[in-house]
Amino acid sequence: MSTDPVVAEVVVPGSPRAAFVGFTAQMGEWWDPLLTPDSATYTGISIDPNGPVAMVHGDEEYVWGRVMSWDPIGHYAQEFWLGHPEDEATVLDVRFTDTGDGSTLVRLVHSGWTEETEALREKYTHWGDLLARFAAHVS
Repeated sequence: MSTDPVVAEVVVPGSPRAAFVGFTAQMGEWWDPLLTPDSATYTGISIDPNGPVAMVHGDEEYVWGRVMSWDPIGHYAQEFWLGHPEDEATVLDVRFTDTGDGSTLVRLVHSGWTEETEALREKYTHWGDLLARFAAHVS
C-alpha cells in the first residue's frame, strides 16, 4: 500500500481554457455513471466554482467535494471525499498546460492520502480511465 499521490495525464486538442471547460462544466457528461451512487438514476455533476461538487441523481444531490481553486486558464482543485468521510477528504489538483502545438496537457494529481486512508487509495487508481473518457468527450 502507499500514500503517494495518484497521478494521471492526458493530452487533448484545444486550448487550456477549452480543456478546463470540458473538464469542469462538462464533467457530468464524461464521468463514468458506474462510479456514482446509482448509475440508473445518474443525471450529471454539479460544480459550484465557489462551493460544493455533487453527483446529481434526479432531484437528489450527493456532495462529494468542495472547490478549492477555479482558474479557467490553467488550474482546478477540489477537496474530494467520494466514497469516504468528509473529514478524511483528499485533494484533486488538475493543471491544464498549453503544449505549444494546439493541444493541452491535463495533469491530475490525487493527493492527501494518510496511513488511515491508504487502503482506500486503491479504489482511486482509475483516474487514467476517467481522463481517457474526458479526452474522448472533448476530442
